Amino acid sequence: MKKMTLVMAASLCILTLLAGCGGSSDTYKAGTYTAADVGYAGDVEVEVEFDQESILSVKVTDHNETVGIGDRAIEELPSKIVEELTWEVDAVASATVTSDAIKAAVKDCIEQAKSK
Repeated sequence: MKKMTLVMAASLCILTLLAGCGGSSDTYKAGTYTAADVGYAGDVEVEVEFDQESILSVKVTDHNETVGIGDRAIEELPSKIVEELTWEVDAVASATVTSDAIKAAVKDCIEQAKSK
């Protein structure tokens, strides 16, 4: 029984290590990229800064979104995207259209920055 427990523990350790290796392997051309996508009340423009391995910052540089609704997404999503290093984050409740515009624009910037 001890041998089976030891084998299971070793297997769990290996699986944990392999799961940690599953992160993004993208590399980027360092720099700042801009893009826009259609939000609820017009285009939402973003500026995304990269180093060779990650997203350093996301800023919404221009928008006409509704105060109290769309601006919640503008305040919350950029930090989530930087924290998770992906545009694939959850939308802000009640600000789905604005959230989708930010995420689409960031995705565009990621595509621009990907190393070839």
